[in-house]
Amino acid sequence: MKILVVGGAGTIGRAVVAELREAGHTVISAGRQSGDLRLDMTSRDSIESAYAAHPDLDGVVVAAGHVAFRPIDELAESDWQAGFDSKLMGQIRLVQLGVRHLKSGVAFVLTSGILQREPVLGGASASTVNGALAGFVMAAAAELWGRARVNLVSPGVVAGEAKDEDGVFGGFVPISSERVAAAYRRALEQPISGKVLEVFDERTR
Repeated sequence: MKILVVGGAGTIGRAVVAELREAGHTVISAGRQSGDLRLDMTSRDSIESAYAAHPDLDGVVVAAGHVAFRPIDELAESDWQAGFDSKLMGQIRLVQLGVRHLKSGVAFVLTSGILQREPVLGGASASTVNGALAGFVMAAAAELWGRARVNLVSPGVVAGEAKDEDGVFGGFVPISSERVAAAYRRALEQPISGKVLEVFDERTR
């Protein structure tokens, strides 16, 4: 498979790139400031340019997107909007434009996170965006059945990530980036769509 990994220079992205290349796939790493290809997921023109250069992609992995972390009563509207524009609409945009410009059968793998299910102090924006992504993937997979596959990986706290080091996720058990990367490979290679692949051990009953 020929796979575009958006956010390939990040903690998760690097692990995904390594996993997919080890499995024999052709991988193009993309990012705003690094990678084989420059791509800004907040820009329609940037995405369309990338897809025009590689219309034969078999898969698109998104391991990028920003949300603000601060107490809910301190979140400004601009903080909420930044998360919507980047992590939420950035990923939705990659799917919408990919369906229009890429070949039939392309597989999209998006990224949410554990905060959809397990909240932390200061994580309201992330929880909201992650929940919205889960809803989008469910609806998009149904609507695009037979034309494209859309799945979502929801990783826990990945060892070595900044949020793991600054205390935001105190008490959570870090997981390896290799374990997370395997979920992205599964979402690409296996005949599934509309799935949320959770990669964490914490479960609040």
